Amino acid sequence: MYIHLILFYITWGIECLLLIPFIIHFSKLDKSGKWVFYYLISSIFFATGSKVVAQIWGNNLWFWNSMYFIQFVILSSYFHEIIKSKPIRLITQVMIVPVFVFVVLDYLFLEGPNVYNSYAIAAETLILMIYGALFFWQLLRDEELVQQSIFINSMPDFWYNAGIFIYHCSFFLFSLAYSILNFGDKGVKGSARLTLAVTFGAAIIQLILLFIGLSKAKKVHS
Repeated sequence: MYIHLILFYITWGIECLLLIPFIIHFSKLDKSGKWVFYYLISSIFFATGSKVVAQIWGNNLWFWNSMYFIQFVILSSYFHEIIKSKPIRLITQVMIVPVFVFVVLDYLFLEGPNVYNSYAIAAETLILMIYGALFFWQLLRDEELVQQSIFINSMPDFWYNAGIFIYHCSFFLFSLAYSILNFGDKGVKGSARLTLAVTFGAAIIQLILLFIGLSKAKKVHS
C-alpha cells in the first residue's frame, strides 16, 4: 500500500477518535470552538463520503470539490467569530458568494465536474490562509491580552488556528502543484503521491493541534 494511503487511513482514524472528546466537552465550547467541531465532522464525512462515492461511481472528484467548498464556508464562519476587525469579519461572510460563483465556473466550464478543480480549491485555500495569518497578526497586536496578562498559547483559538493554518499551507502547495503538473502522466505519479503524503502528514499535525486547543478550552471552563 502506498504511503499516502496509509497516512489517509491514519488521519481518518484520528479524526474519528478526536470526535469523541469534542462531543463529550461540546457544552464547554464557545462559538468558535463549535465551528471547529463542525469542521471536524465535515472532515470525517468528507473522507468517508470520498471512499464510498469512489467505490460506487468510480469518480469522487465532484464530491471532493463540493465538500471542500462546504468546509470553506464552515471555516469562514469560524474566522468570522475569532477575528475582531469588523471590515474583515464582513469580508469573511461576503467572500462566500464570489467564491461560490468561481467554484461553479470552475466546475462547469474551466476544469470540469469530474476532475480535481485545482483553480477553485487553490483560491479557497489561499483565502483561508490569509484569514489565519490575519488572526495571528491580531494576537500579536492585541493590547487587551497584554493588559489582562493572557498568554496566546493558553487560548484555544490559537491552537485551532495553528492547526488549520499548517494544514492549508501544505494543501495549498498540493493545489499549486496539481495546477502545474498533470498527475495523470506516469512520470509524475510519484510526485503526486509524495505531495499527498505530505498533505496527510500536515492533516495529522492539524488534528494534534485541534486536540491541544480542546484541552485549553476545557481548562478555561474548569
